[in-house]
Amino acid sequence: MKRTKTLIASGIALTALAGLAGFGLQTNTIPANALGVSSMTALESSALESSRATTTYTADAVHSNVLFKIRHGSVANFYGRFNEIKGTIEFDESDVTNSSMEFVIPAASVDTNNSSRDDHIRDAEFFNARQFKNISFESTSITEKTDGVYTLTGNLTLHGVTREIDATLAEVRTGSFRGKPVIGFEARFSIQRSDYDIMKYLAEDLSDNGPLGNTVEIIVAIEAGIK
Repeated sequence: MKRTKTLIASGIALTALAGLAGFGLQTNTIPANALGVSSMTALESSALESSRATTTYTADAVHSNVLFKIRHGSVANFYGRFNEIKGTIEFDESDVTNSSMEFVIPAASVDTNNSSRDDHIRDAEFFNARQFKNISFESTSITEKTDGVYTLTGNLTLHGVTREIDATLAEVRTGSFRGKPVIGFEARFSIQRSDYDIMKYLAEDLSDNGPLGNTVEIIVAIEAGIK
């Protein structure tokens, strides 16, 4: 493990030095004295490249879900969803923490099973979907919490405001469907809508006890495949 980390760090540093010098890095002929490590064989170089390899998946909007929950009238939980999502996942099956992902959700695709309410949520008092068309997320890191459960950190942009969030990433699975590779996972997180300047029907103390709560719990369940 220590040797693998040393090789990865050395490879990255040498790639940068080679770029500054204007030459391509030949992975099978790294000088023995570079950064104080021994020469890298072609086999070691191949292993290094494999350790960096990720596979690009595209979110399947038909089989993916974005659900949300918010308290209404300080007593009841209300649920809604978004009907559209686009996303790309760079997935490393050998080490999930090397993966990354980004998603875009059209704000106007909100669906609460009531067209009048949906129109109200799309307008300037809530999402202002005409001006801020998309809700987006871009990951910055993935770290393992426990076996099979990860912390997904990234930047969420909503209503024109970008903030860092942490989500719990779990149920990460790989397989095949109709002869093509697929992956699936679920991310759960919560936000305070006041952090994104969505203040309509909010309690003065920014709690969940007003006409409409401040905390919004979100579940993003993704199935993705290779195009």
